[in-house]
Amino acid sequence: MGKKRNAQTQNETHYEAPVTLEEHPFYDLQLDEDQKRFRDAIWNENIDIVFCNSKAGTGKTLVAVGTANLLVKYGKFKQLIYVTSPCNEHRLGFMPGTSAEKSAFYYEPLYSALNSLGINAYTAIQPDNIAEQKYSDGYIKPMTDVFLRGCNLEDAIIVIEEMQNHTVEICKKILTRVCKNTKVVCIGHTGQNDLKVKSDSGFARYIQHFANKNDDRVAVCELTKSHRSWVAQWADELE
Repeated sequence: MGKKRNAQTQNETHYEAPVTLEEHPFYDLQLDEDQKRFRDAIWNENIDIVFCNSKAGTGKTLVAVGTANLLVKYGKFKQLIYVTSPCNEHRLGFMPGTSAEKSAFYYEPLYSALNSLGINAYTAIQPDNIAEQKYSDGYIKPMTDVFLRGCNLEDAIIVIEEMQNHTVEICKKILTRVCKNTKVVCIGHTGQNDLKVKSDSGFARYIQHFANKNDDRVAVCELTKSHRSWVAQWADELE
């Protein structure tokens, strides 16, 4: 696996990270060529933001979370921050429970990916209670954009889920929280927009905005093969 080096976070022993993941077992998953390119773009230390605009079932979340998890485990970043949008911000505050309980429904893609990767969500995800966090080894922090105002996102690999459901304002709110020594992975599909006003989505606009910068620190990827079933793939073909 590599040579050990000094731990950077509590109760962790990091190993020297491989330059590429070409020979890495990667959770024993058989990735297609598009998925490999997406994985490698996330792993590339010279790329700061990666966009993936791909249809349902192509493995966006699985590859993003899997690669992000390795970046933390190899000590490249302190934590994995998973950000999603409830699409109905005005409703969230009236729901019962803590902020974590209000938001948990929207973290299902994360839990599903962790399960497929063989990662124990109960130990990997940080507890919501600050006192409990002190004694936890959790390194994954799920959150919605609703509670993001005023936060600094730093020393982290950030996965922004279902970004097509984020308005331009929400996209800007998230991306302007990003500090140095942070990598961002934006995943979604422009054809699966759940916003009441479809044109409010900021995903396509931000892909174009960063692509226009013509900067090597930006990568735009696309996954083309559905790994669910022919039914799922054919259903997605209806315009």
